[in-house]
Amino acid sequence: MQTPFQLPNGDTAMVTDTATAGRSLGRAVELWREGATEPLFYGSEGRPEGVVISFDQWAEYVTLKEDAEDDRRREEIVRRRLDDDPSKWVSFEDAAREGGWDLDVPPGPADDPGHRP
Repeated sequence: MQTPFQLPNGDTAMVTDTATAGRSLGRAVELWREGATEPLFYGSEGRPEGVVISFDQWAEYVTLKEDAEDDRRREEIVRRRLDDDPSKWVSFEDAAREGGWDLDVPPGPADDPGHRP
């Protein structure tokens, strides 16, 4: 049995009762192997209690989570710098190196010590 459940973003998830979800797991794996991406939401009384996703979706989630953690770390570095004494400020390039950012930008005129804007 499936029950629609409204997600916070406005989408609707079909929640499968736990017993049926357990019996349906093999079919879900077959569908993922065929390229489907729909997760299997399961729970009781129409409320999701868990979700089963493909390994590929999980790997993508982990990558996104790591990216978000890196963004938060970089944001904290910027916040500390903004709260700090201006005499201790560093160049954007130095901050980028410290934050592990790959700027992948070819050197320009500003990188020339003799250049004045």
